[in-house]
Formats: sequence, C-alpha cells, structure tokens
Amino acid sequence: MQQINLRLDHGNFFCPVTGQQILSPETIEASPATAFIFLDATSQFAHTSDYLSEFQNPMDNSASISNGSQFHEAIKGMKTLVVFSITFNIGDFPPAVRVGVDMNYVEE
Repeated sequence: MQQINLRLDHGNFFCPVTGQQILSPETIEASPATAFIFLDATSQFAHTSDYLSEFQNPMDNSASISNGSQFHEAIKGMKTLVVFSITFNIGDFPPAVRVGVDMNYVEE
C-alpha cells in the first residue's frame, strides 16, 4: 500500500486506472478499481469493495471503522493499493476523503 496526499481546489477526482469519475461536487461513485472511499468528516465509508466488505454495517448499509487497526491490517498487505488522501478547498464538499484504488485492476 502506498499513500498520496492531494490538495484540490475543485471537487473532481478520476480513477487513475479506469478513467471513471469517482468524485464530483454532485456525486461520489466508485469505479470498478476502487477498493474503498472513506469520508473523514463522518468517519464512514461511502464504498467498500467485496474484499473489505467486513467493514460494512449490515444494519443500515453504511460502514465505519470500528477498529482502525483491523482495517489498516486488511489494506496494508494489498501491494497494488494506492490510497489517495484528498483535501478539498471548496464550499460544501467534504473536507477530506480517502480513496483506495487497486492499481492492478483489470477489467474482465
């Protein structure tokens, strides 16, 4: 796992693997290569891949990190995972979002 810190003056972020827009001021939508999208402001996942589904809360379809060390253990072994830690400098957009992307993803 590697981490890249970004500070953006706009709310747009595109998947570096598929080219699909993941973040915009209107929506948050995972690409097929997205392992997770974590919203720092609410400490909740907007998306988790099947591999990380154990962190999904089955009661309300939301997810959160109840044990951050377990989550970190789950992702640190993912050698092709890049975590983009994004801070935004715009209006109502969440101030910080972490997006994990599997850089080795290949479409079937």
